[in-house]
Amino acid sequence: MQTLDPTTLDLDAIEEDRLAKGITLSLLIPARGPESANTLGNMIAGIRDRWMRDRHVLDEIGVVVDPTSDGDEHGLVEIAEEAGASWAVRGEAVLARHAGPESAAFGGKAGAMRSLAYLAFGSRLIFHDSDLENYDPVTVGRLAAAMTTDEGLMFVNGASPRLTGSGQPGGRTTEMLRSLYAKQLSGYVPAITSTVQPLIGEFALDADVFAALAFSRGYGVETSVKVLAMDLLAPEEYAQVELPIKYQVGQHYHDLVKQFHEISFTVDVLEAFFQRRRTDPLATVCEIADDYGLLFPGRQYALRRPPGYDQVDFVPRLGFYPPLASSPAYQARMPEIAAARHAALDSLGRKMRTSA
Repeated sequence: MQTLDPTTLDLDAIEEDRLAKGITLSLLIPARGPESANTLGNMIAGIRDRWMRDRHVLDEIGVVVDPTSDGDEHGLVEIAEEAGASWAVRGEAVLARHAGPESAAFGGKAGAMRSLAYLAFGSRLIFHDSDLENYDPVTVGRLAAAMTTDEGLMFVNGASPRLTGSGQPGGRTTEMLRSLYAKQLSGYVPAITSTVQPLIGEFALDADVFAALAFSRGYGVETSVKVLAMDLLAPEEYAQVELPIKYQVGQHYHDLVKQFHEISFTVDVLEAFFQRRRTDPLATVCEIADDYGLLFPGRQYALRRPPGYDQVDFVPRLGFYPPLASSPAYQARMPEIAAARHAALDSLGRKMRTSA
């Protein structure tokens, strides 16, 4: 994967570049839990001040509160609205429109990201975690500049130095999974071995590309979205760029066990899909995911953990969402999305002429 030098990105030229190329930008934030309640408001306010009020870089900031966020007793919708988000909704109010009836907890972050893309109108989508401390808004600026400076880029992955609370180098699942990716997927998507942070939540993707991708439920969402995007695109159409230092609340080790279990499922499915596609070009990753129990007998089971973990058996969220583009509800929104993009670009043009 090509790596962009962040010092070569002209953050002052984003408006002109995106207007010339007809690009609209949506910042999309899946949010959940008490950690986000402590960080989301300041983060949105800083981004809005820098990239919507002082500059005309973002066309909207959207927030979907993850349906697993315990009924949103943490007030994340209100926090996002008061901080200046363009819109903020609870996931269970949206998920059924484009995914059909399913348990709210089954969607998790993947369902929230699908809902965000369903509601957004930008031609480029910037996804962003919600639980970042000491946040630097340059994060959004670099992703936006990378997506608008080079007309050919359809996917830009972030890469942030990670620090622990004591200031030491940190990291978690991404660092542990690099060898798993290399072992199982590098033969099919070689760029995965040079992707610095394949699971980072800060990345930008063309809206049509996102809509064309099936992706895993649960913690495997970033793995599947990014691997399948790189598989779909030509090498010159994707890149990575270093973002400012990322300070993030670490997850409890109970949840890390769950993370790895679901991501391992996702990597198994992707490997089987790439293998099957060599002999059956019409094979879909959703079919492979549905047949997981037959392809990998014995691997689909409730996760029972040793003493010290919570005692509730964890049943991994298996299966892949079909592409959003196949949803009749999303198809019905396309005229509205096109009109919103046109209006946003007209507004940007007027603002640019006024400030000239």
